Amino acid sequence: MIKKTWTKLYSYYLKIFYKSIQLDNAFIDYRCEIESKSNITIGQKSILYKYVSLYKRNKGQFKMGSESHVAPYGYFLIDKYNITLGDAVVIAKNCSFFCVTNSIPINMSILYKDSYFEGDIYIGNNVFIGTNCVVLPNTIIEDDVVIAANSTIKGKLERGYLYGGNPVKKIRKVKDV
Repeated sequence: MIKKTWTKLYSYYLKIFYKSIQLDNAFIDYRCEIESKSNITIGQKSILYKYVSLYKRNKGQFKMGSESHVAPYGYFLIDKYNITLGDAVVIAKNCSFFCVTNSIPINMSILYKDSYFEGDIYIGNNVFIGTNCVVLPNTIIEDDVVIAANSTIKGKLERGYLYGGNPVKKIRKVKDV
């Protein structure tokens, strides 16, 4: 009961003191870590549960639709890019989203720490992402997609399919769309 009260108070505090955070009957747990409290929109009946981390610059955007949630220990490295989560998106525990990550350099004289892969992440409506998944830059996940636990996601995932693996592969159709 006390933790729910703290979460409600924290969400109210964010709404009042940070005008660039838009919470429409939504909650951010008081134990979340948010680096830059700008350009954050969370839709109705959505929640960021405990220990979710949002690392972003002022220009980066985090948008979350209605009736969505991010389970504990979600990690979002947004930097100056954008992450958009649609309506009815369920992200299970320990998932990581990277708009910026190191990559294998084209020019081998460049150190790995100086070679980056960067871009936005877009997730459509009615998407389930299983536990311990990693979502890489320039990823588009269309509507009505299910992703199995422990998957690494990069690229475009077609609507209406179950995906899984490392790297992620289409497994089977989940519903008529």
